[in-house]
Amino acid sequence: MPPISTTLLLLLLALAIRPAWMYKEILELRMPSVVPTKSDAYLCHPFVIPKKETWYITSISPILDNPEAIHHIIVITCPVLGSGSPVWSCDGPHDTSFPKAPSCPRPNFQFMYDWTKDVDAYHFPPGVGFLAGADGEYRNLILQVHYSDASRFNESFRDSSGLKITFTRDRTPMLAGLRTLGGNGHIFPGRLENLESTCVMRPPGGTKYRVFSYLVHTHDLGLLVVGYRVRDGNWTEIARRSPQMPKAFMPTDITLQDGDLVVVRCFMYNFEDQIIMTGSTHHDEMCILRLLFYSEDGQFPPPFECKPLDAPEHEEQALPVGP
Repeated sequence: MPPISTTLLLLLLALAIRPAWMYKEILELRMPSVVPTKSDAYLCHPFVIPKKETWYITSISPILDNPEAIHHIIVITCPVLGSGSPVWSCDGPHDTSFPKAPSCPRPNFQFMYDWTKDVDAYHFPPGVGFLAGADGEYRNLILQVHYSDASRFNESFRDSSGLKITFTRDRTPMLAGLRTLGGNGHIFPGRLENLESTCVMRPPGGTKYRVFSYLVHTHDLGLLVVGYRVRDGNWTEIARRSPQMPKAFMPTDITLQDGDLVVVRCFMYNFEDQIIMTGSTHHDEMCILRLLFYSEDGQFPPPFECKPLDAPEHEEQALPVGP
């Protein structure tokens, strides 16, 4: 028998000590060949993780049959199903071809991923994953697809878009969460507007979060989205990106703790001759900043509690002057 080379020996040793969470499986969560009949309707389709199974999701990528007809695709976990139907009309205008029900009837759902135009696969940093399953409130995966143009579909032209979800059954060292922040309002014709929102961090148990990635989103009027952390009167940038650039989760590295203010600003210019409101359809505008984070103690992040600054308990607190 020929001697084993040093390179081969090192390779075998590396495979032997490879962490268990690096062994991956794949789920393709796709719409079951649907025919949307209402433009701007949102359709939901569930996948229930089998009992006694716990998954740690490490990457998510889009599967796009008809990207020109889709505004966004998201996946959330929900404690209960919004409907007993394999597909239902959730949020947005009601597509009467399907039963009407919410995406998730409970407030404690968890966002996991959001595909919009140009967004590619998202791979979490090594050792970070989303918790799903666990025989609890994270067992139901809900795929939601926003069909901006239903006119393209008919009985002979259906859609099976969705997401490819890569996961491991072995616990990742860090457990991730995603939180959506943003502003609402209206943009007057021929004017530059700043839609701004501010919230106060109130994490349960004084948890500290580490934000490691962000995604910005507006429609056609958006020029720039900026996010800040305000701590002891000092402003630190979390995110800055034009929403007209190719959409992608961008890296960042910042901690958030109890008492921090989080400020989101969306700068928009209305080049149309009518007032544009924020809303849920592709005719409206949106001002969105999504933050990916994990808790610094390695436990599953509790709810990302960031209370609006104008809430009654904070009505005496003023936003410090900033950039």
